[in-house]
This record gives sequence, structure tokens and C-alpha cells, in this order.
Amino acid sequence: MSKAARSPKLRWIALGALAVFGLYHLAGPSSSSSSSTSSSPASGLAFAAADETPFPDEVWAHAKDPETDVEVLGVGRHSATIIFIHGLGGNAEIVLPLVARLRPKLWQVAWVLPNSPQLAFTGAQGETMSAWFDMDELLLPDHAPMPKREDEKRMRAAVDRIHGLIQKELDRGIDPDRIVLAGFSQGCATTLLSGLSWSGGKLGGLMCLSGWLPMAYDIKKQGSSEKHPMQSAHANELPVFWGHGAADKVIQYQWAEESIGHLTKMGFKDVQFHTYPELVHWVGDDEEDDMLAWFSKMLPQT
Repeated sequence: MSKAARSPKLRWIALGALAVFGLYHLAGPSSSSSSSTSSSPASGLAFAAADETPFPDEVWAHAKDPETDVEVLGVGRHSATIIFIHGLGGNAEIVLPLVARLRPKLWQVAWVLPNSPQLAFTGAQGETMSAWFDMDELLLPDHAPMPKREDEKRMRAAVDRIHGLIQKELDRGIDPDRIVLAGFSQGCATTLLSGLSWSGGKLGGLMCLSGWLPMAYDIKKQGSSEKHPMQSAHANELPVFWGHGAADKVIQYQWAEESIGHLTKMGFKDVQFHTYPELVHWVGDDEEDDMLAWFSKMLPQT
């Protein structure tokens, strides 16, 4: 299928002057589907999606619920998992169109889409919104430095949440190297911290989209390398995909360059840095193609 003929893209957009961003989809819910569903307020919703899209109404509705999880089962035998973490102002609902496009090509992969809590967000004058952690500001001038004051308490709580999802997949019998963490913007930051601090077996990799490495101000020199305060012993062995738009004015491109510089000094050797010259704060066609290629390499069919 040509790019021009694809379904409407997920786009990361600013919501008004506050620049509250998330994956945006143009396709809405549909009442027609042959998918089987089950729901639990505590555990979220797991379902075997139909081959066609969109997903049934109950899936779209549940995907908006704070602090719940939506799981999309693979087409084939479940032998790998992608945990995809949304950005500020987002939720699992806005990730579903991306899943719908990639799922038929990653047929053994199940997708776990966690929803963040609702927080009174300082950078939006205390407005309540979905967020993994608080931030003081949203709109920053060009060439602003990376944050030096961050909501570490909520960051660590988000990491604990993602670690719980990883453990759930391990308890199902999924090998750790068949589990990949992925996230956009705040979700990228949460992905990095969760991957860095995980010590329960080497994961399949980290996908970082338009984000930054939090707590960089606490990185310390240790011998010939540097170490992040949340870095576990073998975290530097993780493969990393980093995609960032050079025209991004929300999470600035230089933050990606600086973050990757830190990862290199922290001992990371398998880092793919993909720059998209005209891309702003969203996921474009070329980036989605690169994402699929990397996922396919990290999580091959078995």
C-alpha cells in the first residue's frame, strides 16, 4: 500500500496554547466487529482484535479510562510483547490506530497500552490531565536546556507501574528478550527510566520517540564511563531506537542529541538514531516504516 493510501496517521499535536500533546487519530470507533472482549476494572481489557479495523466500541471506551491497561492480542501465537507508553494528554485510545496498522505485520506480538493517572498539571496552570509525571513548563524557548528540576517521585511511580506490566508478561511465559518498551515524549522518558532500572533479565529493547533522558543532571562519572542514578548493572546492553523530528519545538531536537550523548557515555553501544528533517512533534510515515523494521528485527517470528 502506498503511503498516500494509508489510514489517517497518528499525529502528535499541541492542544491550544498549552501544547498538551498526544497521538492523534482521525478514525473513530465503529460498532461493527467480531472481536471477543472481556473487561475488568482492576486488570484492564484484553481482547483478540479482528483482522479489520477499527476496534469495537467497548475497546475505544475502555481505552480512555485512567490507570487501566488495554491489551491487543497478536494474530498468531503470543510470543512477544510491546508495551507502548503514551505521552502527555494522551491515552491508550490514541495509540490503537498505530497498533491496528502494525499488528498484522508483527503477528506474534501482543500490545499492552497502559493509561496514565490524571494529574493536576503545573505547566497547564493546574489543569487536570493524563500525565505520567508533572512538569513546570510546556512551552520553552528555542535552545532551552534539558530540565534540571523534575517530578522524580511520580517518575519512579510510573516506572514501578511499567515494571509491574513487564513482570506480568514474564509470568505469562514471555521471555524478557521478547519484551520491548516503547513510548512517545513523556512516554519516551518513562520508557527510558523503566528500561534503565529493570534488573529482571535483558529486555528486547527500548523505542524512544521524540523524548529525552530524565534525571540527566544526576549522571555521575564512574571510572571510564558515566552512570545514571536509575541505571542497573547491564542496562547499557539494551538496543535503543531513537526517532526525533529536527523541527520539533515541543521536545527539542537538541534534547535528543544530548540524551543520546549521555547514553553513549553510559556504555550504550546499540543505539539507532533516526532524524526526520521536517518532522515536528508527531510520528510520520517514514518514522513508522523505520519503527516497523526495528520491531521486526528485535521481535522476529518464532
